Amino acid sequence: MSILSQVVRFTMLTGAATTLIGCSTPTRDSKDVMVQAPRSVTIYHGDGSGVASWESVVADMATAKAVLIGEMHGHELGLAVAAEMFDDILESNPDAMLSMEFYERDDQLAIDDYLAGITDRKGFEKASGRTKGNNPPGHEQMVEAAKNAARPIIAANAPRRYTKLARTDGYNALRLLNDRQRVLFDIPPSIRTETDYRERFYDVMSAMAQHGGEEMIHGFYRSQSLWDRTMASSIAKGARTGSPVVHMVGYFHTQFGTEPGGSGLVDDLREMLQPDDKIVTFVMLDRADQPVVDEDLGIADYVIYVGTDDEEE
Repeated sequence: MSILSQVVRFTMLTGAATTLIGCSTPTRDSKDVMVQAPRSVTIYHGDGSGVASWESVVADMATAKAVLIGEMHGHELGLAVAAEMFDDILESNPDAMLSMEFYERDDQLAIDDYLAGITDRKGFEKASGRTKGNNPPGHEQMVEAAKNAARPIIAANAPRRYTKLARTDGYNALRLLNDRQRVLFDIPPSIRTETDYRERFYDVMSAMAQHGGEEMIHGFYRSQSLWDRTMASSIAKGARTGSPVVHMVGYFHTQFGTEPGGSGLVDDLREMLQPDDKIVTFVMLDRADQPVVDEDLGIADYVIYVGTDDEEE
């Protein structure tokens, strides 16, 4: 299933464009997936050079400044792989920390209280708005791994009320907010227009043009850019105190980040880190296991296919 067809299918099912590319709702039901042992998956080099061993991938990630894991939201196998990988990164490098798109900056206090033992799991889930629908087992396993290792967790994303304001009223409306509000997001210094990332975004969102026109798409791209800038800033700040920062994020944000202009998130992060800081990208795709196909070449440093051979799916 192509990226475009996945997103279009998701739009039809939810009608929620900010969720669609901002990413917090599963794109497919985990019960549809025949889950295999996470460590038995085949990991491919994204440049098409062949298979990478689990151990070599973990070693590469453990020595990076930032690791961006582009996930299929709610995908049981994919999230299990990510959770096991984070366990091994922590074991290899105790300075590693977790960062998550799926927690917004105003959730940070709830996370910190839980990590400090001030609240229990139930209290943490209530304070951070976690439900069965937005807290899959893979995410829960990663949170517990960080807690058990006494490592920080970064609530990386901008709250949706501010991304909505960016979409409807533009960045000037955000600049008028007070200092306490503005620490919850980072405004891009400019909107990147001539990039492959923007083209892919506009292609995906083009089906909405008939409902709201080009201005609607422009608004959603402002929101997307605010998300990317905020997450990049959160990762970069975390990396000043420990690394690698392992960031869990929807795969659209991070794919093709191996080249400038391919990913807004990676481009922003490159601006904030040092030139020689290593960023490792890892993408999960909803296709049957296979060597990296031409359309996926360069999509990430590492790729796994977590789909099935079921044509109906």
